[in-house]
Amino acid sequence: MTPAKNLNRMNIAIIDDEKHCVESLVLDLQSLPIKTNIVLKSTTPEDCLQDLSQLKIDLLFLDVEMPILNGFELLEQLTQINFDVVFTTAHSEYAVKAFRNKAYNFLLKPVDIDDLEQILSDWKQQNETQNKLLDAEAVHKLLTTIKTEGLLKNKIAIPVAEGFEFLEVADIVYCQSENNYTRIVLANQKEKLISKTLKEVEQTLNNYLFMRIHQSYLINPNYLKKYHKNDGGYVVMEPDKQLPVSKSKKELLVKLFEVISRNQ
Repeated sequence: MTPAKNLNRMNIAIIDDEKHCVESLVLDLQSLPIKTNIVLKSTTPEDCLQDLSQLKIDLLFLDVEMPILNGFELLEQLTQINFDVVFTTAHSEYAVKAFRNKAYNFLLKPVDIDDLEQILSDWKQQNETQNKLLDAEAVHKLLTTIKTEGLLKNKIAIPVAEGFEFLEVADIVYCQSENNYTRIVLANQKEKLISKTLKEVEQTLNNYLFMRIHQSYLINPNYLKKYHKNDGGYVVMEPDKQLPVSKSKKELLVKLFEVISRNQ
């Protein structure tokens, strides 16, 4: 059961790559009669994943346009969203999409103090009557729409010693199993060894049309150069890397080439 919120004082998180926007919003919140407690404020969204999962947050004010990791991408990395979201942006086209998809709210920059107070008041009133979190499904629906319409670059988070590193899915050539680890080979010839099994990586990349050609290899078909039936069967990935194909995957691979040929 979801714990009841402390409606006497709202726990607020603010993530915006511009420090002056963060501090300005803090001052605006403190000037309002509705009591708030700032539990997180940051200008580096890529460093906030753990805090967002662990802190008790009622409302997150999240900037849309940020380098390295934008607001939509940040939310996509979270397995659960246990708070409500107000996107902050100077671009009204995002607001249109959010309202169309029933995401919680948008606050246009520069922030209008009356709009801010109305958002807090509406949130407080709704939670006083319902005493529960708003349905996070609306935010996930927004992310799906933005991703489908090409507004969100496709990235995945991989665990590293310092936390997480974000990779463009399109830059991944193939993934190779190494027992309980997976080696990710990128288009720039760099490699990342992560503490996840290939099966786990395959599940993460399931929506990006990667293909399992062998118990040890998962490939991005966009980097396929050739398929050789001889010598047990193997593919050549760009630039010139040969990878084996298991017997059970040969038919699937042949069908892929047939589909590509018909659509050329």
